[in-house]
Amino acid sequence: MPKINIDHTSSIPASELYTKVKTFFATDESIRRLDPKIACDFDDANMSGKASGSQFKGIFTISEQGSGSKVSVVVDLPLLLTPFKGKIQETIQKKLAQYIA
Repeated sequence: MPKINIDHTSSIPASELYTKVKTFFATDESIRRLDPKIACDFDDANMSGKASGSQFKGIFTISEQGSGSKVSVVVDLPLLLTPFKGKIQETIQKKLAQYIA
């Protein structure tokens, strides 16, 4: 399976970043348009989560980095969606930046 790796750093504390990223995966309509059957499972203790649907699967983790924090997202795509890898990556990066800003 092709993978998309996205890392985004932020100056906000890890706990606040986790809340924002969790909201993004749980409620964002752009993600729902990519895969309407997406379901999310969050691990609040480890500030991580999993999203899976019929089209793709992904995980995210939040970690402390210096005075801020970092979110790492890894998305597994089926071979059929490989031609859309760039669009999917662009959508996730753009929306994460909006939620984190």
